Amino acid sequence: MATQRDLHKLACLEPLGLQLLVAHRTLPGAAPSPPRVPVMRGSPVAAAPQQPAERPARIAPPPPVIPAARPLATSLSPPPSTAVRSDTAKPAVAPAVTFSIVSIVAGGCLWLHSADGGDLPADELQLMRAMGFARAVRAGGRREGALPPTRFDWPMHTNRQLDLGEEAAAAALTGFVLRQLRDRDCHGLVLLGERAGQYLLQPELDGVRTVRLPACAEMIAAPALKRDAWLALLALEH
Repeated sequence: MATQRDLHKLACLEPLGLQLLVAHRTLPGAAPSPPRVPVMRGSPVAAAPQQPAERPARIAPPPPVIPAARPLATSLSPPPSTAVRSDTAKPAVAPAVTFSIVSIVAGGCLWLHSADGGDLPADELQLMRAMGFARAVRAGGRREGALPPTRFDWPMHTNRQLDLGEEAAAAALTGFVLRQLRDRDCHGLVLLGERAGQYLLQPELDGVRTVRLPACAEMIAAPALKRDAWLALLALEH
């Protein structure tokens, strides 16, 4: 009887025109084999029985990965801030200063007097003009008309974003004085009182002849100071 293997061989060799040969007797030296019935060419070949397909083995899913336990935080403090700080520190804003200066032109000089309390009293303004007139007469000049005073107030604005400190005040007041000296054709500067020249930049006024006198209120209260003030004014003529 032909085995399933013989039928498979026949099915493979028949399309190629080859014949499957079967030995009728045991060949010398060959291993004994069970007798087989030769299968003739052209004989129907039984279809090989189909074996049920084996189901693929079910693959077990991998075990879940359990993260390692983290130690509990022992501190309730917030994490360090990751904000990047600027290497360039903001410049400190200088404190604002406040003052007022009253200026007049008399006797060829520019006269400055502090007026922090408001308007300069009339008697103090009259004393300034009288000293200027006496100096003009001594110099041989003609009598000048009384020009209205000019007032300089600091701060000149209320914008806190701009510098209102001493340096800005000194630069502004010095610029004001230099313009007055140039525009009024003054050849001397008279400072009355300690605060009159407090915020002036002295290096900018090196070429200007300057005289410091007591405040008008002090000379009115102590008339003897007027003599010293007059002698100081005479130094401007040399």
